[in-house]
Amino acid sequence: MSFLQTAPPPSAHATFDLAVQLEGMMNELRQTRDSVVSQIDAQISRASGLLRHLNEVAPLPPLYPAAVPTPMLGPQVMQAPPKLTSVVLAPQSQPGIDPQLEQATLAELNEALSLAFTEIASRGGMLGR
Repeated sequence: MSFLQTAPPPSAHATFDLAVQLEGMMNELRQTRDSVVSQIDAQISRASGLLRHLNEVAPLPPLYPAAVPTPMLGPQVMQAPPKLTSVVLAPQSQPGIDPQLEQATLAELNEALSLAFTEIASRGGMLGR
């Protein structure tokens, strides 16, 4: 008996139920998509309105300055890469760890590691000898 013969054919009722479920899922997905798209459109509209308002109050310089044409000098001449600017921030001072807390944490860690190594040793080591 082959695999194809062992699976019973779906009944018409089961097929109809499955089709109804799939149609319901598709409707839910469409509604969710439409809702998300509407929310995104509303956010874009609000952002556009804010940007228009900001440009009316204090016009911003263009995002992309006009390109300055460069003369064609040939393939052997390469342009220097633009200079990169970086900003280095001073590290924030972090409060020190309480010495008692540090010692308690180290003691707990040491105890946990000792128990782990004891367990490994009792099983014959890490190489399983």
